Amino acid sequence: TRRSSDLLRPLSSEKEQEAAKKGVVVRGACRTVHPETKHDTHVSALLEFPFGRTGTFECSLAHASERSAVVYGTGGIIEIPFPFWCPTKLVVTKMSGQASQTWEEPVVYDFDLPEGVKALPISKPTKEGDVDGVVPGFHFVNSEGLTYEAAEVNRYVREGLTESPSFTSEECLDILRIISDIDAMSRANE
Repeated sequence: TRRSSDLLRPLSSEKEQEAAKKGVVVRGACRTVHPETKHDTHVSALLEFPFGRTGTFECSLAHASERSAVVYGTGGIIEIPFPFWCPTKLVVTKMSGQASQTWEEPVVYDFDLPEGVKALPISKPTKEGDVDGVVPGFHFVNSEGLTYEAAEVNRYVREGLTESPSFTSEECLDILRIISDIDAMSRANE
């Protein structure tokens, strides 16, 4: 499944269209597990995308990380700075030429967090120092930005849609398959 984007070119040949149907293939994966809980503490993977493109993935609870995301492509770089799960900025740097030696000035796109979003109330304090009826902030940085997702889900339900037109159930299942493949390969490598 491909998404339309001005950074992607259309699939032109039958060979390219056939390669796109194969989807993402996990070529390598490893993980570390907490000795007591047996939960994953670190997972990394090497992914192969259609047309010979590759990507790496890392997720860790074992060490501090940038908590950002970067996509390097043939047309440039897309940087999603901390916190990538709910960013307020996106940086796009277009490049071209032999070995990508020609760079344009980065273009920064800023996104505002919604105003007026309050922490959810709780019925009782959970520990000493908590104020009765108030959650002490949000669990993750910029969590109030997730209200944009909630508003979209609400809109889709009101319109009678069963999935998002911009992120289909098929695309969600593709991601779940990749996660499952990473898990299976990392367990096989233990």
